[in-house]
Amino acid sequence: MIVKLGNSGGPIDVKCQNSKGDVLNLQITMTEDRPGDIIANLSRSDHLSLEILSKDLDEGSGLRSSSLEGNVLDNVITLIKKKLLDSYDPSTALIVRDTSGVDWDWDCVIDKIKREIAMKRNPFDKGIWIINNAKTKLYRVG
Repeated sequence: MIVKLGNSGGPIDVKCQNSKGDVLNLQITMTEDRPGDIIANLSRSDHLSLEILSKDLDEGSGLRSSSLEGNVLDNVITLIKKKLLDSYDPSTALIVRDTSGVDWDWDCVIDKIKREIAMKRNPFDKGIWIINNAKTKLYRVG
């Protein structure tokens, strides 16, 4: 059961506790295929609006193209490495929520992510997890 919701950007976003009193803290972050995607996903920008996307397509800018094994992977690795620099309470898991418009198959790149963060200090004793966009799959990273 959720016992506390933290402030956005704080060390703990959600504190859970089971009937035995065991605590699970969650630090939640989101993926961003392109700069501005998170803000748009939170409805704080029209960056991903149909009008803006259509305009970009008409102009042929190509700035919106993404690749799981390219910019998406690079962005997720950078995001996780940044989170690994901070300190968290015991019993904390990092949850990386995929917010892409594409339901990426993270199985294709999990090993690459694991290799990139293998030598880093990991303050997440309950693991690092990616939840897919459809919220139907959970991938263990670390």
